[in-house]
Amino acid sequence: MKRRILFPLIVSLLFFRVAFAQDSLKVAQQPAPEDITVSTKVDRTTVPLNRTLTLHVSLVWKGDPDRYEIIDFENPALTNFEIIGTSTSNKTEVVNGKVYTHRDYDFTLKPRELGMGYVEGVIVKYKDRISGKEHSLITQRISLKVIDPIPDSHSSTHWPATVLYVALLIIFAGILWFFLIYRKSKKPVLEIEEVTPIEETYLRSLKEQITFENPDLKNGFSKLSKLLRNYLSEKFNLPAKQATTQELLKEMQNRAMDEKLVSQTKEVLGVADEIKFSGGSGSREELEKIYGMVESILERYLAAEKISQADDKNTSPKDSEN
Repeated sequence: MKRRILFPLIVSLLFFRVAFAQDSLKVAQQPAPEDITVSTKVDRTTVPLNRTLTLHVSLVWKGDPDRYEIIDFENPALTNFEIIGTSTSNKTEVVNGKVYTHRDYDFTLKPRELGMGYVEGVIVKYKDRISGKEHSLITQRISLKVIDPIPDSHSSTHWPATVLYVALLIIFAGILWFFLIYRKSKKPVLEIEEVTPIEETYLRSLKEQITFENPDLKNGFSKLSKLLRNYLSEKFNLPAKQATTQELLKEMQNRAMDEKLVSQTKEVLGVADEIKFSGGSGSREELEKIYGMVESILERYLAAEKISQADDKNTSPKDSEN
């Protein structure tokens, strides 16, 4: 009798627990937006012990360059390899009228010993500034193989082949140069030369001037302030080089300029002025935040400039005359 009563009760409890767990799982899942992706690739999967390979990690999203904030990106976990060099780059491009932002990381990897090696999944944590939610992306694990070292090809016994190879390269370069010069001479006189946006120049200068390895904080804030002032002066013909911060902001408001640009300019120059006149040096976190604001200003207007250039290319000279 007891068994007849307990068996239906146990089955009901188990069914309720499974259903509750499934509902909880549905609530906990927060899928990442489909317009942001992360991927990894290597230039080779088999590498000799005395050579290196390159791991490329690419984070790409569509839309506003300022939409996502990277919260955490650590070096990839490796098995049988070590990192001997790193580099990063950022760029925006326009494809079919849509803006894509690329944030690329390159790692030079050196094998430790013969056998298998692995690049574990790279985890990127970021925040969607529109929804305010945080998400994570993870890449697939990559398997690699380390083989016996190969001899260097600098032996003196191969010098005839090397000389012949160099001679062929010189001949090929000469032929290529001739045809390029000839083709250039045949180009129409009215061909429009593509102008490099000034934002690209300022982005390169930003990366060259500001480093985060043992940074000189006070000098870093000063350089960011000067770079932004020079850009505003050249881009919008503002009196940014000689005016005070308050005078510059008033002029931007009088011209009814983009509110986001005015707000970011106010924060960047305000922090730099406070550090300058207080005699302090600021913090690394403040420097990274101000650096990110200046970078976002340049990337936003670079994307707009590329869209404008793409529209100009699609307009033929005949259309312009009409």
